[in-house]
Amino acid sequence: MKESKTGLKYYRNIIKEKGIRGFVREVGWKIAFLVFMFFFLKGMVWLFIFYGGFELIRGVFS
Repeated sequence: MKESKTGLKYYRNIIKEKGIRGFVREVGWKIAFLVFMFFFLKGMVWLFIFYGGFELIRGVFS
C-alpha cells in the first residue's frame, strides 16, 4: 500500500528522518508554516483557557 503524502503521520515521519530543514524542503515553506501556525495557535488556545480559567476562579472566590 502506497503511503499518502498528506496527514500528520507523514509530516511527523519526515521531521523524524530529515529534521526541520528536510521537512521544509520536502513539503515547501507554505505547508511548514501552516503546520507551525496550527501548533502555535493550539498552544495559545490552551494558555488562554488555563489563564482565563484561573482568573475566573480567582474572581469568583475574591
